[in-house]
Amino acid sequence: MRVLVRVVQIFIITFLILIGMFGNGFIATFYCLHWVKSRKLSSCDMILTCLVISRILLLGISATSFFISAFAPGTSNLKEVWITIDFLWLFGNTVVLWFTACLSIFYCVKITNCNQPLFLQMRQRISAKVPKMLLGSLLVSFVSSVPHIWGDYNFTVADTSWDVSSFYFFFVYSAASFTPFIIFLSSSILLISSLWRHTRNMRHNATSFWDPSTEAHERAIKVMISCLVLCVCSFVAQAMLTLPSSLTDRTWISEITSMVVFVCPSGHSLILILISPKLKQAMVRTLHSITCHCRKQQVRGKHGFVQSKNNLME
Repeated sequence: MRVLVRVVQIFIITFLILIGMFGNGFIATFYCLHWVKSRKLSSCDMILTCLVISRILLLGISATSFFISAFAPGTSNLKEVWITIDFLWLFGNTVVLWFTACLSIFYCVKITNCNQPLFLQMRQRISAKVPKMLLGSLLVSFVSSVPHIWGDYNFTVADTSWDVSSFYFFFVYSAASFTPFIIFLSSSILLISSLWRHTRNMRHNATSFWDPSTEAHERAIKVMISCLVLCVCSFVAQAMLTLPSSLTDRTWISEITSMVVFVCPSGHSLILILISPKLKQAMVRTLHSITCHCRKQQVRGKHGFVQSKNNLME
């Protein structure tokens, strides 16, 4: 039974990794090609591009860590390897959280219906501040991840127990992730509540039974709620994975949380593709081109087989 559960876990995580790599890779390729052709990229698209690229790197690091643990458990004694992997994972995860917070702040400032002078001033200036926000996110993520290397090096020299090292990693992870997560959570809740109030007012003032604007706002609320649920579940799962093994001695907890961690980057990329008309059309064209190419190859293969068979008969 234990082996079967492990096999199912590996299969599900592999599937989620492939979906996440394909979805985020497609979005990154689309926006990079758009930037090369037009020589410009909007502020929102810039944040999305940085977010999906950082998620690709984080998925690669997480996949490396998971598959090493699954197929080469003997490497757990190589502390230098795991110090490097843990640092890269912590840095990548913090970058993703900060970029997600930046995207949520951008949406909140641009969409939320608020007439406060400070808020209106932020709305006018936030597009110009996006590059600085992204660079600042990288710098803060690196600085907040450095204590992990310092602590792990000292623990290795002092030959400290694994639980003490795990407690320290959990503390560093919490300190690095708490601020961007709270910013993301607050701005997302503010945006959802603003959209909900605006949608309710539009329903009261609607003159017909079906209003495209109301439907668009309701769809935006559903998208924001789904993204919020995905990110919160992923954050909780990551926090549980960083806890010392003595606190999570039940194996099914680590198995479930390790799968949940991969759901957010994979699921959010699919949501971004489905809600964006440009990405959705590009995805349809790409899938259509792949299907046509496969059919042509299949026809060529059959034609070549028939031709070779005729040559043999002659």
